[in-house]
Amino acid sequence: MTSADFIAVNFRMWQRQRRTRFNHWLLGAALLLLAASVALDVMQNGQLTNQGTVVVLAVGLLYGLLRAGLVRYQLRRGFARNPVAQQPIDFALDADQLRGNSASGSFGVRWNQLQRAIRVGDWLLLYRSEAACYYLDLRRLQAPATPADALALLREQQVSVVEL
Repeated sequence: MTSADFIAVNFRMWQRQRRTRFNHWLLGAALLLLAASVALDVMQNGQLTNQGTVVVLAVGLLYGLLRAGLVRYQLRRGFARNPVAQQPIDFALDADQLRGNSASGSFGVRWNQLQRAIRVGDWLLLYRSEAACYYLDLRRLQAPATPADALALLREQQVSVVEL
C-alpha cells in the first residue's frame, strides 16, 4: 500500500464518520451565526463595533479550511511511522481463513475472527479488532477471482461488509 492510497482510504473513512459530519455541521452553524452577528452589527451601527466577533469568525473559517489538510498530514505522518503498513502482504482467501505472507512472516485468521469488513473504493479493509485491519487491494486479485467473489466469500462466511 502506498502512502497516497493509505491517505485516500482513511481520509474517505474519516469524512464518512458520523462524528466528523456532526462536527462539520456544528462548525458550519457556528460560522453562520458569527457571520450573521457581524452583518447585524454593521447594519445596526453603520460600522463594525465588535472586532472580537470578526476575529473568532476568521479563526473558525481558517480552521474549517485547514482541518482537512491537517487530517491528511496526520495520516501521512502515521503511515510514515508505521513500517509494517509499508510492507507488501500477499493475501490468500479460502473457505476456511484469510492467510497473509509478508517479509515479517505469515499469518492466518479464521473468518469468524474478523469483526467486519469495509469496502472503500478499490480497497477492502478486514478488521480483526477495532484498532487494526488488513488492507486488501481488490485491483490485485488474481484471475479468475473478482472483487465480487471476495465480497461474496465474506458474506458467505457471515462477515459484515459495509461499502463506502
